[in-house]
Amino acid sequence: MALRAQDRFIWDATVTLEALGAADVALWNWDPEADRLRMTGATRALGLSALAPECSSAAIMALSMPPDRALVEEMLKVLAPGGEISARVRMRGGETCIWRGVWLEDGVRAAGVVVPETKFAGSELDVLTGLLDRRSFVARARERLEVAKEYTLVVADLDRLRRLNEALGHERADLVLSALGSRLAAAFSARGAARPRGRG
Repeated sequence: MALRAQDRFIWDATVTLEALGAADVALWNWDPEADRLRMTGATRALGLSALAPECSSAAIMALSMPPDRALVEEMLKVLAPGGEISARVRMRGGETCIWRGVWLEDGVRAAGVVVPETKFAGSELDVLTGLLDRRSFVARARERLEVAKEYTLVVADLDRLRRLNEALGHERADLVLSALGSRLAAAFSARGAARPRGRG
């Protein structure tokens, strides 16, 4: 069945920003050479509004709690391309935030996401896509299959994701996966379970 023009979805920057804000999530981009951290998303809900839309390393150090400043300093340290960033930082006047990111291919900047720690507490969802993680998907499928009934299994594959990663960078490819996850979750809602497989 082909989609009619009025049934097609349009994913634009405004919708992306609204979704980030509603989810209490912010994207960040760190350029150490310019000493500039840019943020987009729910900075106010995370207690990071003083840093938005951009700030220096000194500003983020000042906003973090004194015991966590060493973590922030380590987080901002330049790594080789592909190097991962992961830190749990308490911010003044805000929640404890989880900072995740990666040094991009050019090795001169890093990008990632910052979310409140409570988003990770007991979650069975993949952080990037919002779909069930592997363990939760298998458990939910087992529960449903215990009831004798007819089921439909839909298997989908995102072709050429590796090429997308190489051409656009992991940051933009992650946005594609996130958008796909949102659409699958909306399409199957409570009637079904979906989970991502591999990101290669």
